[in-house]
Amino acid sequence: MTLISLLIVMALERVTSKAPEWHVHALVGKYIKFLQGRHWFSDTASMFSLLLIIFLPALLVWGIEQAVDNGLLTFALQLVVLWVCLGCPITRKNYKFYLQAAERKDFEACSLHSVAFGNESGDLDKVGQQLVFINYRQYAAVIIAFVLLGVPGVIIYSIAKELQLFTHRMAANDNNPEEVKDEVMGECTDENGELSIDKIMHVIDWVPVRLTTFGFMVVGHFSRALTYWLPALVDTTSSAKTILNNVAVAAEEVEADQQNCIDEPCMLVRLAKRNVLFILVGVSVLTMVGAVA
Repeated sequence: MTLISLLIVMALERVTSKAPEWHVHALVGKYIKFLQGRHWFSDTASMFSLLLIIFLPALLVWGIEQAVDNGLLTFALQLVVLWVCLGCPITRKNYKFYLQAAERKDFEACSLHSVAFGNESGDLDKVGQQLVFINYRQYAAVIIAFVLLGVPGVIIYSIAKELQLFTHRMAANDNNPEEVKDEVMGECTDENGELSIDKIMHVIDWVPVRLTTFGFMVVGHFSRALTYWLPALVDTTSSAKTILNNVAVAAEEVEADQQNCIDEPCMLVRLAKRNVLFILVGVSVLTMVGAVA
Protein backbone atom coordinates (compact mmCIF):
# COMPACT_ATOMS: atom_id res chain seq x y z
CA MET A 1 0.00 0.00 0.00
CA THR A 2 2.96 2.33 0.61
CA LEU A 3 4.20 2.02 -2.96
CA ILE A 4 0.71 2.30 -4.47
CA SER A 5 0.01 5.46 -2.44
CA LEU A 6 3.27 7.05 -3.59
CA LEU A 7 2.70 6.20 -7.24
CA ILE A 8 -0.87 7.50 -7.25
CA VAL A 9 -0.01 10.79 -5.58
CA MET A 10 3.09 11.41 -7.70
CA ALA A 11 1.12 10.71 -10.87
CA LEU A 12 -1.67 13.06 -9.80
CA GLU A 13 0.89 15.70 -8.78
CA ARG A 14 2.28 15.64 -12.32
CA VAL A 15 -0.95 15.77 -14.29
CA THR A 16 -3.10 18.03 -12.11
CA SER A 17 -2.72 21.53 -10.73
CA LYS A 18 -2.78 21.73 -6.95
CA ALA A 19 -4.17 24.95 -5.51
CA PRO A 20 -1.62 26.73 -3.27
CA GLU A 21 -4.03 26.71 -0.33
CA TRP A 22 -3.92 22.90 -0.37
CA HIS A 23 -0.15 22.78 -0.08
CA VAL A 24 1.60 22.21 3.23
CA HIS A 25 2.98 25.78 3.14
CA ALA A 26 -0.49 27.27 3.49
CA LEU A 27 -1.82 24.70 5.97
CA VAL A 28 1.16 25.01 8.31
CA GLY A 29 0.83 28.78 8.00
CA LYS A 30 -2.74 28.54 9.30
CA TYR A 31 -1.57 26.20 12.06
CA ILE A 32 1.10 28.70 13.12
CA LYS A 33 -1.38 31.58 12.98
CA PHE A 34 -3.69 29.58 15.28
CA LEU A 35 -0.80 29.01 17.73
CA GLN A 36 0.28 32.66 17.58
CA GLY A 37 -3.26 33.80 18.36
CA ARG A 38 -3.00 31.91 21.64
CA HIS A 39 0.61 33.02 22.28
CA TRP A 40 1.85 29.43 22.02
CA PHE A 41 4.41 30.11 19.31
CA SER A 42 7.07 32.71 18.47
CA ASP A 43 10.51 32.70 16.85
CA THR A 44 12.03 32.43 20.35
CA ALA A 45 9.96 29.40 21.38
CA SER A 46 11.80 26.80 23.48
CA MET A 47 12.87 23.48 22.02
CA PHE A 48 10.27 21.65 24.13
CA SER A 49 7.50 23.88 22.77
CA LEU A 50 8.66 23.34 19.20
CA LEU A 51 8.76 19.58 19.69
CA LEU A 52 5.19 19.64 20.97
CA ILE A 53 4.09 21.76 18.00
CA ILE A 54 5.76 19.32 15.58
CA PHE A 55 4.80 16.00 17.15
CA LEU A 56 1.28 16.57 18.50
CA PRO A 57 -0.46 16.59 15.06
CA ALA A 58 1.45 13.42 14.10
CA LEU A 59 0.48 11.71 17.36
CA LEU A 60 -3.15 12.74 16.81
CA VAL A 61 -3.17 11.22 13.32
CA TRP A 62 -1.42 8.08 14.60
CA GLY A 63 -4.08 7.74 17.30
CA ILE A 64 -6.84 8.06 14.70
CA GLU A 65 -5.19 5.38 12.56
CA GLN A 66 -4.99 3.02 15.53
CA ALA A 67 -8.55 3.70 16.65
CA VAL A 68 -10.13 3.28 13.22
CA ASP A 69 -7.99 0.31 12.10
CA ASN A 70 -9.62 0.28 8.67
CA GLY A 71 -7.47 -0.41 5.63
CA LEU A 72 -9.53 1.68 3.23
CA LEU A 73 -9.62 4.72 5.50
CA THR A 74 -5.88 4.39 6.19
CA PHE A 75 -5.24 4.30 2.45
CA ALA A 76 -7.38 7.40 1.92
CA LEU A 77 -5.55 9.19 4.75
CA GLN A 78 -2.20 8.33 3.16
CA LEU A 79 -3.31 9.77 -0.17
CA VAL A 80 -4.57 13.01 1.38
CA VAL A 81 -1.47 13.61 3.50
CA LEU A 82 0.92 12.80 0.65
CA TRP A 83 -1.07 15.02 -1.72
CA VAL A 84 -0.74 17.94 0.68
CA CYS A 85 2.92 17.42 1.60
CA LEU A 86 4.51 16.12 -1.60
CA GLY A 87 5.75 18.50 -4.28
CA CYS A 88 5.73 22.26 -4.68
CA PRO A 89 3.67 23.72 -7.55
CA ILE A 90 4.75 27.30 -6.80
CA THR A 91 8.41 26.39 -7.14
CA ARG A 92 7.77 24.51 -10.39
CA LYS A 93 5.98 27.56 -11.79
CA ASN A 94 8.82 29.92 -10.80
CA TYR A 95 11.40 27.52 -12.23
CA LYS A 96 9.60 27.60 -15.59
CA PHE A 97 9.68 31.39 -15.49
CA TYR A 98 13.39 31.20 -14.67
CA LEU A 99 14.08 28.99 -17.70
CA GLN A 100 12.08 31.27 -19.98
CA ALA A 101 14.08 34.28 -18.78
CA ALA A 102 17.32 32.36 -19.27
CA GLU A 103 16.36 31.56 -22.85
CA ARG A 104 15.88 35.30 -23.43
CA LYS A 105 19.23 35.91 -21.68
CA ASP A 106 17.44 38.19 -19.23
CA PHE A 107 19.76 37.46 -16.32
CA GLU A 108 18.23 40.06 -14.02
CA ALA A 109 14.86 38.31 -14.36
CA CYS A 110 16.61 34.97 -13.78
CA SER A 111 17.98 36.27 -10.51
CA LEU A 112 14.57 37.57 -9.42
CA HIS A 113 12.83 34.29 -10.28
CA SER A 114 15.52 32.34 -8.41
CA VAL A 115 14.85 34.46 -5.32
CA ALA A 116 11.18 33.46 -5.63
CA PHE A 117 12.09 29.79 -5.12
CA GLY A 118 14.40 30.43 -2.20
CA ASN A 119 17.76 31.49 -3.71
CA GLU A 120 17.93 34.43 -1.32
CA SER A 121 21.16 35.93 -2.66
CA GLY A 122 19.95 35.78 -6.26
CA ASP A 123 23.36 34.34 -7.20
CA LEU A 124 22.87 32.46 -10.48
CA ASP A 125 25.77 30.13 -9.64
CA LYS A 126 23.72 28.77 -6.71
CA VAL A 127 20.48 28.08 -8.59
CA GLY A 128 21.20 24.43 -9.38
CA GLN A 129 22.16 23.66 -5.80
CA GLN A 130 19.07 25.43 -4.49
CA LEU A 131 16.86 23.36 -6.79
CA VAL A 132 18.51 20.16 -5.53
CA PHE A 133 17.70 21.21 -1.97
CA ILE A 134 14.09 21.99 -2.90
CA ASN A 135 13.69 18.59 -4.56
CA TYR A 136 15.08 16.94 -1.44
CA ARG A 137 12.78 18.84 0.93
CA GLN A 138 9.64 18.44 -1.21
CA TYR A 139 10.09 14.95 -2.66
CA ALA A 140 12.95 12.72 -1.50
CA ALA A 141 12.77 13.47 2.23
CA VAL A 142 8.97 13.24 2.28
CA ILE A 143 9.07 9.84 0.53
CA ILE A 144 11.73 8.54 2.90
CA ALA A 145 9.80 9.77 5.94
CA PHE A 146 6.67 8.04 4.62
CA VAL A 147 8.47 4.74 4.04
CA LEU A 148 10.17 4.78 7.45
CA LEU A 149 7.38 6.16 9.67
CA GLY A 150 4.22 6.24 7.57
CA VAL A 151 1.79 9.16 7.64
CA PRO A 152 3.01 10.42 11.05
CA GLY A 153 6.54 10.62 9.65
CA VAL A 154 5.38 12.75 6.72
CA ILE A 155 3.53 15.10 9.07
CA ILE A 156 6.50 15.42 11.41
CA TYR A 157 8.93 16.20 8.61
CA SER A 158 6.62 18.58 6.77
CA ILE A 159 5.66 20.61 9.84
CA ALA A 160 9.27 20.80 11.02
CA LYS A 161 10.67 22.11 7.74
CA GLU A 162 7.90 24.66 7.32
CA LEU A 163 8.27 25.73 10.94
CA GLN A 164 11.95 26.37 10.29
CA LEU A 165 11.09 28.61 7.34
CA PHE A 166 8.45 30.56 9.25
CA THR A 167 10.70 30.96 12.30
CA HIS A 168 13.57 32.41 10.29
CA ARG A 169 11.28 34.69 8.31
CA MET A 170 9.71 35.94 11.54
CA ALA A 171 13.13 36.57 13.06
CA ALA A 172 14.26 38.39 9.90
CA ASN A 173 11.15 40.60 10.00
CA ASP A 174 11.60 41.67 13.62
CA ASN A 175 9.11 39.13 14.95
CA ASN A 176 6.28 40.61 12.87
CA PRO A 177 4.13 37.61 11.85
CA GLU A 178 1.83 39.79 9.74
CA GLU A 179 4.62 40.16 7.19
CA VAL A 180 4.99 36.45 6.64
CA LYS A 181 1.68 34.75 7.38
CA ASP A 182 0.37 35.01 3.81
CA GLU A 183 3.71 34.81 2.01
CA VAL A 184 4.62 31.81 -0.14
CA MET A 185 7.84 30.57 1.38
CA GLY A 186 10.93 29.59 -0.57
CA GLU A 187 12.97 26.53 0.29
CA CYS A 188 15.94 28.37 1.81
CA THR A 189 16.96 28.68 5.42
CA ASP A 190 19.66 30.39 7.39
CA GLU A 191 22.22 27.61 7.69
CA ASN A 192 24.18 29.44 10.41
CA GLY A 193 21.21 30.16 12.64
CA GLU A 194 21.33 28.94 16.22
CA LEU A 195 17.60 28.70 16.82
CA SER A 196 16.16 25.59 18.43
CA ILE A 197 14.29 24.67 15.24
CA ASP A 198 17.61 24.45 13.38
CA LYS A 199 18.89 21.90 15.87
CA ILE A 200 15.68 19.89 15.55
CA MET A 201 15.86 19.90 11.74
CA HIS A 202 19.52 18.90 11.86
CA VAL A 203 18.50 15.72 13.70
CA ILE A 204 15.41 15.05 11.56
CA ASP A 205 17.38 15.48 8.32
CA TRP A 206 20.25 13.23 9.36
CA VAL A 207 18.98 9.93 7.92
CA PRO A 208 16.98 11.24 4.92
CA VAL A 209 19.83 13.37 3.58
CA ARG A 210 22.30 10.50 3.69
CA LEU A 211 19.89 8.11 2.00
CA THR A 212 19.19 10.75 -0.65
CA THR A 213 22.86 11.38 -1.36
CA PHE A 214 23.44 7.64 -1.57
CA GLY A 215 20.96 7.70 -4.43
CA PHE A 216 22.93 10.52 -6.06
CA MET A 217 25.95 8.23 -6.09
CA VAL A 218 24.06 5.37 -7.69
CA VAL A 219 22.40 7.41 -10.43
CA GLY A 220 25.38 9.73 -10.95
CA HIS A 221 29.16 9.57 -10.93
CA PHE A 222 29.68 6.99 -8.17
CA SER A 223 33.40 7.27 -7.45
CA ARG A 224 33.46 11.07 -7.40
CA ALA A 225 30.40 11.32 -5.17
CA LEU A 226 31.69 8.59 -2.85
CA THR A 227 34.57 10.82 -1.73
CA TYR A 228 32.00 13.27 -0.32
CA TRP A 229 29.38 10.76 0.85
CA LEU A 230 31.62 8.65 3.09
CA PRO A 231 32.82 11.57 5.24
CA ALA A 232 29.19 12.69 5.58
CA LEU A 233 28.36 9.45 7.42
CA VAL A 234 30.33 10.64 10.44
CA ASP A 235 29.89 14.38 9.93
CA THR A 236 27.69 15.76 12.69
CA THR A 237 28.23 19.45 11.99
CA SER A 238 27.58 20.08 8.27
CA SER A 239 24.04 21.07 7.32
CA ALA A 240 21.80 18.93 5.16
CA LYS A 241 22.02 21.49 2.38
CA THR A 242 25.83 21.45 2.40
CA ILE A 243 25.98 17.65 2.22
CA LEU A 244 23.38 17.53 -0.55
CA ASN A 245 25.20 20.12 -2.64
CA ASN A 246 28.63 18.58 -2.20
CA VAL A 247 27.50 15.11 -3.25
CA ALA A 248 25.17 16.33 -6.02
CA VAL A 249 27.80 18.50 -7.72
CA ALA A 250 30.29 15.64 -7.54
CA ALA A 251 27.76 13.11 -8.85
CA GLU A 252 26.75 15.20 -11.86
CA GLU A 253 29.81 16.33 -13.80
CA VAL A 254 29.36 19.75 -15.34
CA GLU A 255 31.79 20.80 -18.06
CA ALA A 256 33.39 24.25 -17.81
CA ASP A 257 31.44 25.53 -20.81
CA GLN A 258 28.18 24.25 -19.28
CA GLN A 259 28.44 26.25 -16.06
CA ASN A 260 25.76 28.77 -16.93
CA CYS A 261 22.31 29.63 -15.69
CA ILE A 262 20.61 26.96 -17.86
CA ASP A 263 22.81 23.89 -18.25
CA GLU A 264 23.99 23.40 -14.69
CA PRO A 265 20.57 23.83 -13.03
CA CYS A 266 18.94 21.55 -15.62
CA MET A 267 21.60 18.87 -15.13
CA LEU A 268 21.25 18.95 -11.35
CA VAL A 269 17.44 18.88 -11.61
CA ARG A 270 17.69 15.82 -13.87
CA LEU A 271 19.97 14.20 -11.27
CA ALA A 272 17.41 14.89 -8.55
CA LYS A 273 14.59 13.46 -10.69
CA ARG A 274 16.60 10.31 -11.45
CA ASN A 275 17.21 9.95 -7.74
CA VAL A 276 13.48 10.11 -6.93
CA LEU A 277 12.92 7.33 -9.46
CA PHE A 278 15.73 5.35 -7.82
CA ILE A 279 14.07 5.78 -4.42
CA LEU A 280 10.76 4.53 -5.85
CA VAL A 281 12.54 1.51 -7.33
CA GLY A 282 14.07 0.87 -3.91
CA VAL A 283 10.63 1.06 -2.30
CA SER A 284 9.25 -1.40 -4.86
CA VAL A 285 12.07 -3.86 -4.12
CA LEU A 286 11.49 -3.53 -0.37
CA THR A 287 7.78 -4.08 -0.98
CA MET A 288 8.43 -7.28 -2.97
CA VAL A 289 10.62 -8.74 -0.23
CA GLY A 290 8.10 -7.81 2.44
CA ALA A 291 10.20 -5.17 4.21
CA VAL A 292 7.62 -2.46 3.41
CA ALA A 293 3.86 -2.98 3.71
